[in-house]
Amino acid sequence: MPCGEPQQKTAPTVALGRTAFSDRLAHLIGEFSAERIALGVLVNALGRRSIGAVLLVLALPMALPVPTPGLSIVFGVPLVLVAAQMLTGRRTLWLPATIAAKSVRRSDLVAVVNRAMPLLRRIEALIHPRLAWLATDWTAIPVGAICVVLGVIIALPIPLGHVAPGTAICILALGLIERDGLAIGIGVLAAAAAVTLVIAASLGIAGGLQSWLSG
Repeated sequence: MPCGEPQQKTAPTVALGRTAFSDRLAHLIGEFSAERIALGVLVNALGRRSIGAVLLVLALPMALPVPTPGLSIVFGVPLVLVAAQMLTGRRTLWLPATIAAKSVRRSDLVAVVNRAMPLLRRIEALIHPRLAWLATDWTAIPVGAICVVLGVIIALPIPLGHVAPGTAICILALGLIERDGLAIGIGVLAAAAAVTLVIAASLGIAGGLQSWLSG
């Protein structure tokens, strides 16, 4: 066996149920025993919440109002690729073999989860299962299409153009993770607002440049 390859080949068994995502994470971390955990094993363990979880991780940095020249495309392209999987009907994340085989140290993962847990608990006080008809499998396709569009916008070289789309994807991802139809509905409205804002800002920038060049 190659050096550094994780010993654990299968994910621990965890009942899906309607447990909160924070409880699910805490349970999974407790079940993993290998020193290193393969990304593919971790994604498999998250099951039907894996796509929402990865969307959230990728979108969170983009929701920050900080100029990120060059970084927006680094996050935007993976966001498009992950969201596109929902358009194909997938409900769990697929990773290329080379990425799935990469591993993280269990101690690092535990540290990240422990730091994120208080914030996650506060978020779950607001976002929880409700309006089930808006949080069923059929919504994954339109939500995936919306996130693809938002990911493309994030990847474009628009100053701070990643903030509104990134925020909208975060809301949609949380709605998917917690099966919260209200959050998904709010995320769709936030996505529409983000597209409108970015278009208006782009037209304003283009108009200003045209006036400057012609003047």
